[in-house]
Parts: sequence; structure tokens; C-alpha cells
Amino acid sequence: MQTFSYTRHDKKETMIAFLVRRFPYQKEEGWLKCLAAGEVKVNDRKTTPHRVLKSRDIVSYDRPRAKEPAVDDTYRIIYKDDWLVVVEKSGNLPISESGRYYRNTLINILKEREDFSELFAVHRLDKETSGVVVIARTKAVATILGQQFVERVPEKRYHAVLNGEFSMGEIMVTQPIKRNSSQQGKVRIRQVVDEEGKTSKTLFTAKKIVSGLTLAEIKTFSGRTHQIRCHAEHIGHPILGDKLYGQSDDFFIRLLNHETEPLFPPYGRIERQLLHASFLSFHHPDSKEWLTFQSDYLPEFRRYNLPEGLLTESSPENAEFRDR
Repeated sequence: MQTFSYTRHDKKETMIAFLVRRFPYQKEEGWLKCLAAGEVKVNDRKTTPHRVLKSRDIVSYDRPRAKEPAVDDTYRIIYKDDWLVVVEKSGNLPISESGRYYRNTLINILKEREDFSELFAVHRLDKETSGVVVIARTKAVATILGQQFVERVPEKRYHAVLNGEFSMGEIMVTQPIKRNSSQQGKVRIRQVVDEEGKTSKTLFTAKKIVSGLTLAEIKTFSGRTHQIRCHAEHIGHPILGDKLYGQSDDFFIRLLNHETEPLFPPYGRIERQLLHASFLSFHHPDSKEWLTFQSDYLPEFRRYNLPEGLLTESSPENAEFRDR
């Protein structure tokens, strides 16, 4: 069950106005049905659409799992102890609660299946990015690990299939990034390269080039939202399968509205961006030991109809791949 402590601002706000404003993934008609069914409560009691909320009211929403979009709920626990859990996740699974997702998230699935009492996200991976992620088991540990990420202590490396062929072995991108314009018709979640944005740095290294595609290893030196995807688009090599970067806003909106399919000719249907978090290292929050975890991109990328020879054998125990 999702719960929220309401904070009143300058003017009075009704229950239905709050729901539509705070959770725009569902329109007013849908929220009215949820209220009528008793799925939304205030202070643990059934409420009406026109109730005026007060500060410190507790709004709760018991959303059935069937109402959430389907996900690929496969994962593998790589490591766990009393402080943290390191997990390899699929390419269609959000880590934590966001928008339409609450029950169908990695954290809540782990709680249900592995009997963890508490779990806290430490860093971000997009829903469609597969690979290795660390999750804290207490708030205190989340604070310690989170500070490491703020200070850029952890080392992170990724692999991706990029459109086009690199003209050079390595491309270092240092352009700053900011959120897209809020003007009408623009997709606001898109990040754009802009001199007024935040400092960002990404290194792309070609590992294999076959038939118009590049398999690249990627190292990030900053942690901006959508950094790899935005920088890949900027250098003219967007990630294959990315529905937002390298595509028009119209294509992205039609996908959201289920008016078209995620087709990427000549490779057919690709349901997620081919980006994989393959390497993560950081200091253990208690022992201070330098921990290293790796995840093989091959099982995820081989699900799609890619040119023969682009994906060769690799070893998750070896951070350096020999197919460059």
C-alpha cells in the first residue's frame, strides 16, 4: 500500500484535485472509480472526491498489482549481507516506486519474495536498463552508500548497442546536460545538451563494429539523469531500442499512448534500450572493503535479432572484453 503525508500549500485542495495533480498517469475518471471502490483512503478511512485535504492527512492507495503495467520480474541476487543486496535485474523492471509502478518494482518484488523487511534504493538505473544495482537494507546504509555516489567514488561501466559505426575507437563526451524545455509539445523527461546544464562526462569505447552497429563499453564520470542515452544521441549514435533519444517526440508519445509498436528496422521489435550495467565497484559501508560486481550483457542482448558477430562470448568475471 502506498501512503503519503499531505502538505497543504497556499490554497485548499480537494482529494480528486490532489490525485490528478500528483499522479497524472491516470485521468480524473480513473481516480473517481478508485475512490468509489475504496482503494484510496484518508487517515485509514474511505473518502470522497470533494473532501478538502489538511496538512498531515495520511493518503493511502491500495492499488491492485493487475492495474500496473506488466514487467519482466526476473532478477538474480549476486551478493547479500546484513548491510546491502547486490542484484542483477532485467531490462523491463523499475527499481523503485515511480508513476504507474509500485508493486511491480524490484524493491517490492524483493521484499515479497526474499522476505526483506526494508530496502532502500541507492542509485538509479532506468527501468529498461538491465544489469547490476546495489540496494541498501537500512536507511543508515543508504545514506553512507548514497554519499559515495554523490562523491563519485563508485566505478560504473556499461555496455550498449549503438546505432551507426564509430569513426574512432573512443569518444569522450563532456557536454553539460539539462532537462528539456517545458514549452508545450516538448517531452519534459528528455534531457538535452545545453551550456546551461550540469557538468557531465561519458567515455564511449568501441568494442565491436558490425553491419552498421557498434557494441560499446561506456564509463561514466558523473551521474546525470539519462546521461548515457543523452550523450549517445548527441554524438549521433543513439542506443538501439531507445524510445526517447534518437527518436522524435511524436514517436515517443505515440508509444506511450499505445498507438504504435517499438519497431526499429531492420532489427524488428525491440522492447527496451540495449543498455546494460555490467560493472559496479564501491566501498562496503561497514568494512570499507572495495567490492566489485559484474554482470554479463550477452543474455540480455542476444534476445534480439542483431547482426551475427556483433555479440561474441564474454565472461562476467572479466571486466575487459576481448572482442574489440
